[in-house]
Amino acid sequence: MSILNSDEKYRHLVENSLQGVVIIQDFKIVYSNPAFARTFDYAVNELLALESTQIINLVHPDDQDLVWGNFRKRMAGFELPPNYRFKGMTKDGKQKILELYASVIDYDGRPALQGLVLDITDRIKAEERLEHRTRLIETIVNGLPIGIAVNEIDTGKNIFINNELRNILGLHEEEIFNVEKILAKSIRGKNPATKEIIEKTKDATKANSENLTWDSIEIVPGSGDKKFITVKLIPLNEQKMVIFTLLDITERLKTEKYLKNSVIEKETLLKEIHHRVKNNLQTVSSLLDLQAESITEPKSLEAFRSSQSRIKSMALIHERLYKSENLAKIKAYEYIKNLIEYLEGTYHSPSREIEITTELKDLYLNLDVAIPCGLIINELVTNSMKYAFPHNHKGNIKVSLLSDNEKNLILSIMDNGVGIPLNFKTLNPQSLGLELVKLMVKQLNGTMAIDGTAGTKISITFPQPSVTGETDHQ
Repeated sequence: MSILNSDEKYRHLVENSLQGVVIIQDFKIVYSNPAFARTFDYAVNELLALESTQIINLVHPDDQDLVWGNFRKRMAGFELPPNYRFKGMTKDGKQKILELYASVIDYDGRPALQGLVLDITDRIKAEERLEHRTRLIETIVNGLPIGIAVNEIDTGKNIFINNELRNILGLHEEEIFNVEKILAKSIRGKNPATKEIIEKTKDATKANSENLTWDSIEIVPGSGDKKFITVKLIPLNEQKMVIFTLLDITERLKTEKYLKNSVIEKETLLKEIHHRVKNNLQTVSSLLDLQAESITEPKSLEAFRSSQSRIKSMALIHERLYKSENLAKIKAYEYIKNLIEYLEGTYHSPSREIEITTELKDLYLNLDVAIPCGLIINELVTNSMKYAFPHNHKGNIKVSLLSDNEKNLILSIMDNGVGIPLNFKTLNPQSLGLELVKLMVKQLNGTMAIDGTAGTKISITFPQPSVTGETDHQ
């Protein structure tokens, strides 16, 4: 194994260096290592053969005055910074960003410039991409409607604050040294969140992320105007940092309060409307009652009583809605039970024992369904009580409202009276009762079936509205 002397070792290192090494004397390249030649896409012998005018063009025209001007000054003995960047040009015209370390040396007994050149094109492009991405992220973050600050956990120092956070706190960036302390100062009163935020900020790396959100915190920022914010901490454990996010919910709370008050006002108004409609219907019913006292003709009196019960069935709906917490729907069970109690009181006779039972699904009905159902029950129950049990017979009437599946409801009124022949005559096509029932069935988009095999059973099947079924009531 041969032993290299110091000159040979130096030449071996230079020849195999990844950094370009060049020596220029009298505007001629007198030495180039392979790395320098590769930087410009030349072979070493090609570089050594270049004329002075060609060597000048190894530098981009924008930087030729800088590079070659410095070359002349160095050779003239001026002291200049040894390191700077410039744009170089390859053999095929590609542009590269190079970093130069220049010094004057003695070469073969005469002064020459030695340059150490490093190709930093890829690094600069990567830095530019990173800078572009950073600017993009900062632009996005500054445009977010959420205040964001990044804090060092150990020092409490802010390393980033976006525009929205400054707006929320009403402070300039130089005034916000530490968001934690600013919040502690701004939070109004003895809010327990203050102490908790401070403690969990200091120990954010150990905190449970699920417990790092505080809602509706009242603060008084630099502007002096009271605000409500939601605070969330996001620990960055590896970086020993914590992200503060502040969301100004002041306007949202104002809107919610306004809408809540508006809803209350509308509900109050609707309740009043239902109350007045109920009172007006009761007034009409009372007028019919007074008028009936002067009527002796049985058929006319019956017509008055029928109209009175129909009005009462509608008044009951408005009474239920007036008392209900939800003005869009009423409980079917309560409404139908009240209606049947009214009909029992109206058509009860001491000489007859007629029992009315119910089987009702506990669900809600909206106004468009409740009124037709009420009028149908009124007509058919009244009809059964008047005609199904002649000669003071005892009997049973059953009213049911059930669902056959998730799509349909079935309203049934059945009795164990004399059966279909007699009822069929009283519910003839010309009768107002039947016409009203048919009209209500049509309004429900339903179908009607009559069964006279054992007493009379009339079933109306119609699409189930958007209601909630719970338990059955007997």
